[in-house]
Amino acid sequence: MSGSTLRLVHSGGGWQLLDDGRPVFWFPERSKGLEIARLMADARNLNDGRLTRVEAQNDDGELETIAAFG
Repeated sequence: MSGSTLRLVHSGGGWQLLDDGRPVFWFPERSKGLEIARLMADARNLNDGRLTRVEAQNDDGELETIAAFG
């Protein structure tokens, strides 16, 4: 089973959540975006057994791995 990546990036004064590169949600606050991304990744792993990583941009614009499920 292939893995997937949920990525939270700066966008339009807030944060865009990308699911394998496709935009799925926009959040005004980083913390809410990370909360939903972690929930989605955990659920995806529990339901499908897929390895799912959560990545987010830091204040310098670099991507960091926040969590991995599976």
